[in-house]
Amino acid sequence: MTGTGIAQAIPIAISPILTRLYSPQEFGTFALYMAVVTIVSVLVTGRYELAILLPKLDRDAMNIVALAVGLSFVSSVVLFVLIALFSGPMASLLGAPGFAQWLYWVPASTLLLGVYQTLNYWTNRRGQYKRLAVSRTVQSGTASVAQLGGGSIKASALGLIGGQMLGQVLSTAVLAFQISREDHALARKLRLARAMALAKKYKNFPRFLIVAHGFNAGSRNMPVVLLNAIFGAMTAGLFTLVQRVMGAPMVLIAGALGDVFRQEASHAYANTGNCRVVYRKTFQRLLVIALLPFVLFFFSAPLIFAFVFGEQWRGAGVYAQLLTPMFFLQFVTSPLSSMYMIAEKQKLDLLWQLVLFFLVACSFFVGYMFGSAKVSLAAFSASYCLMYSVNGIISHQLALGRWRNK
Repeated sequence: MTGTGIAQAIPIAISPILTRLYSPQEFGTFALYMAVVTIVSVLVTGRYELAILLPKLDRDAMNIVALAVGLSFVSSVVLFVLIALFSGPMASLLGAPGFAQWLYWVPASTLLLGVYQTLNYWTNRRGQYKRLAVSRTVQSGTASVAQLGGGSIKASALGLIGGQMLGQVLSTAVLAFQISREDHALARKLRLARAMALAKKYKNFPRFLIVAHGFNAGSRNMPVVLLNAIFGAMTAGLFTLVQRVMGAPMVLIAGALGDVFRQEASHAYANTGNCRVVYRKTFQRLLVIALLPFVLFFFSAPLIFAFVFGEQWRGAGVYAQLLTPMFFLQFVTSPLSSMYMIAEKQKLDLLWQLVLFFLVACSFFVGYMFGSAKVSLAAFSASYCLMYSVNGIISHQLALGRWRNK
């Protein structure tokens, strides 16, 4: 197993223990916190970290790293001030007035996430996959141990949130230390004027991708927010376990292949104008890996969840059946969606995200009208299946070198 595989296997391996230490309601609170962090984190770097792969010179890429990290610090400070002033109204807007106390943790989490994502893309550019493996293993291992400890002393949602933050702190520190030790020569070439020039050159990243990825993050996390507000924390907690278990292959395998794809496809596209060979090779690998496991899981999910996680989590298995087609298409197409960035088609990505957000919102409106979480999730899954199919078609066209001058 690779380092990345070990990192992602850790939290999945301890999930059966955590589900006996924490209730679905506590998982629901943790899920709402992570949903807020994920949505807000889209803003903090200006999405400049996605441009790190593009410059031909490493010193230019390092200047973009500094730009993204600096923006993360400034944005998180502004966010803390806003929360200090409006935490009550913000919590009420989320449909969870008691959630106000957790909002004060959000700026620290978004800062850590923004810095980590930036360093992650730099490491990916350098092809230093060992660094990524080490940092991910530290993050998963630390968070898991801390969450187990919190559950054993009945720390409720604090154990889950605090453990997650501790993992973020240590993994970011490990990655920063490795980069400072091995890439310090490039760091000495940082220039504010050059960073500002690059910010202007890649202005389409914040101009379009903050909105596009904001809608994407909203679409992905809307279920947790709306399930919590409409059907309660228990329903949100059941859904969260499904995301954790079924999302594992996405990060465990597809994420690792996606890291390699971004690096190889960026190089091929810059030098030849297309990356069709790399694209098709990666797509075929993803399809072969995913097909049989997802089919088997679809028919046995309720039994698996009840047996592995406890009878109180059987409902999560029912939700998993509804969401299996969505996760299958996500596994196959999402690692290849970096073609939007490689081909610099941010406008196209924005349009896709807007349509997706609209469909997801409609899905939960339908579920609300029927008063059924299952109806909401079935419509949600169908919406994503449609949009992932469209995403696969578009990314393939971009890999072929189509629309380069449009």
